[in-house]
Amino acid sequence: MADETTTPRLPLLIVVGILIIILALALFWPESDTPEMQAPLRDTSLSDPLLNETTLPQLNTQDAPEIVSEDFTPVMPVGEANVDELMDTTEAYVEPVVVTEAVAPTMDLSDRAIKQTIITALSSPMLSTLLVNDDIIANVVATTLNTAQGSLPENVAILTPPRQDFAVFKQANNLFITPESFTRYNVYAQTFAHIETNDLLALLNQYAPQINSQFEQIAPPNTSFNTTLINAINRLLDTPSVNLPIAVISDSAMYQFANPQLEALLPVQKQLLRMGPDNMRIIKAKLRELRTRLEQQSTQ
Repeated sequence: MADETTTPRLPLLIVVGILIIILALALFWPESDTPEMQAPLRDTSLSDPLLNETTLPQLNTQDAPEIVSEDFTPVMPVGEANVDELMDTTEAYVEPVVVTEAVAPTMDLSDRAIKQTIITALSSPMLSTLLVNDDIIANVVATTLNTAQGSLPENVAILTPPRQDFAVFKQANNLFITPESFTRYNVYAQTFAHIETNDLLALLNQYAPQINSQFEQIAPPNTSFNTTLINAINRLLDTPSVNLPIAVISDSAMYQFANPQLEALLPVQKQLLRMGPDNMRIIKAKLRELRTRLEQQSTQ
């Protein structure tokens, strides 16, 4: 029975011994890779004649470092940041937009500025010498209204008069208008013919507030400038065409048409006749084009 009990315990004792050796090596193995010689530990509680006889050097209190006690404030641990939460709560930077209100420039309504605008808008440098310099808008409105009524007052004009004088020649005791009296109006007719109708309408729309304001001051009630302009064009288009030469008579004060039917025409129509048949055809063609566009504009 004794042999049966001691034999099984021998392997267990061997295993326990091996574990104790491994534990001792793990506890006392040096941290450095290079082994160092260390003095054996001594128990200072035992009496040692060397320690009793040797006097330890006294520490100077002045050289000792001062120990300052500080209050310790525990720091709360910072949790890990959630990137998704930061992206959700962080507002995206928006570039500031500076909004400036557009201020409409004040229109220069001086006659000099209006004349220059007309010359530039109609692309017609010749108007610099043909167009009047003063009261341009007022003269445009008054001339339109007078033409629609058939009158031709001398003190109201849009264009400057030709430099050459009216002239006649005598043949077989009859007086006729000279060809030079007609050709002096060539520059007026050709300038008017070369003006783009769209540019002319755009110019009228540009100054529409000033034109309508001036028109309301002198026009009959319940009338509009566009309608009056169409009526003025119709008045000129009603001027009959005649063949050359055109006979005239003189009453010592002024010349009149020898043909009674021509002399019975309205003053604006007789003025168109004095420009000659060729110039009258050019002007009428442009007036028909302008009337068509004005009528289309009125129906829109």
